[in-house]
Amino acid sequence: MKRREAIQQLGWGLSGGILMPSLLGACGPKAPGPEIVFSGKVAIIGAGAAGLYVADILNSKGIKVIIFEARDQVGGRVRSLRNQRVEIYPYAPQLGSDFPIELGAQTIIGNDSIFGRIFKDYNLPTTEFPPTGNRFVIDNQAKSESEWTAGNDADFRAAMDFRTGVRNFVGSSQTVQQAVPAAIQARAYGMLNGQIGNAYGSSNDMIGMGGVAEQETLRQNDGKIIGLKANPLQDILISRFSAIQSFVQLNTPIASIGYGSDPIIITAKDGTKFEANKVVVTVPVSILKNGGLSFTPALPGDFAGSLAKFGMSASLRLILEFKKNFWGDTAGYILGSSNVPEYFSAGLGRSQFNRTLSITVNGNKADQYAALGDDALISAVLTDIDAIYSGQGSQFIRKNLQTLKNIFIRQDWSKEDYILGGYSYPLPGAKNDDRKAISRPVVDKLFFAGEATDITGQAGMLNGALASAERAALEVIAAIKKA
Repeated sequence: MKRREAIQQLGWGLSGGILMPSLLGACGPKAPGPEIVFSGKVAIIGAGAAGLYVADILNSKGIKVIIFEARDQVGGRVRSLRNQRVEIYPYAPQLGSDFPIELGAQTIIGNDSIFGRIFKDYNLPTTEFPPTGNRFVIDNQAKSESEWTAGNDADFRAAMDFRTGVRNFVGSSQTVQQAVPAAIQARAYGMLNGQIGNAYGSSNDMIGMGGVAEQETLRQNDGKIIGLKANPLQDILISRFSAIQSFVQLNTPIASIGYGSDPIIITAKDGTKFEANKVVVTVPVSILKNGGLSFTPALPGDFAGSLAKFGMSASLRLILEFKKNFWGDTAGYILGSSNVPEYFSAGLGRSQFNRTLSITVNGNKADQYAALGDDALISAVLTDIDAIYSGQGSQFIRKNLQTLKNIFIRQDWSKEDYILGGYSYPLPGAKNDDRKAISRPVVDKLFFAGEATDITGQAGMLNGALASAERAALEVIAAIKKA
């Protein structure tokens, strides 16, 4: 397909080759009756990965569902540039990238994970980003692990040993930064922040070490980092859960849930009221904490106490294209700058050009960058790249030939009204028991899913959202059978 034709299709349907029905599927006209007899209806708040999966499981069992989504598209924090309106992302037509650009989640962990199995079921081409492709920045030098090791850099070795041993940490009251051994010098702090703090949704001086250690102990998969070669992740969600698309009500933000009545009264922001017999809440931690969704009666005290132990920091994604790849054809993640904790060579293994950097900044630095205008933000990032790569960022950045303006895509998740940040992270003192507390059903009428409620060590991840959906769906089914 020509580039112009591809741009004209931004936001208009799925990529070729993945139009398949839901793997579970709804009952056909000649199929037996519903597996579970239930005359009521289950409402799901949020059409992200967790909300779609909960609805799909329940629908496959013959349970009536309705999904309320505050925004104008499904996917939650899975958002692909290919599916967005050009007027919102005006530089999209000028990008030369020949692979899907992700504005949110862009990889998964675990070839054998829930999402990994979906990739296999759909026979989707994938690429792996191996650890050998990682580059680590110390003193404005980006080198592979083998290169740093060959140079006998003591701080690098000590920092890598600390990162490898995170899961063995005992205790929960310290931040990651407080747990860093005094022997590791400040020159390696950025490298650790890129691997831990930023990867978990914030920064090392905010995230609880105990919570991270517990998650890494609980997580069970092969640990491989996988990306799709040709299909956007948002399209996979749309296609995989196609059976329940007709049950989604877009542009319907929910303001309150009155679960003390029977049926439950759900009130939208515009005052419209809906009824349901059970409700599954999948909204982000930020919305629950800031009162964007209220409950009557108030949620139990243990829920509120545990919820306070998790944060959701600002998160910013910046996509920059260059006229040449100056960071290395085999480089994947470039981690460790104190100003930009993560650069990702997004075209690695899936582009004939491989000259696009996907830049992710979480935590306090994301707050600082969010306050900058576009030109100032790009200038700050290019300054950082120039320091590492001897001025090549400014030299090779792609510009519009008519205006000489930089070509870029900016996605600021902290400014999304119904998301307000990246993903959940544990504060000091948080434990997996606290995630269990915010995932526990309330009086068999109110249920919770979403990455923050995952108890399998995958919180903050797509697989965590899907795992939480499986749990919540089983809880709803158990409550129905018990009634």
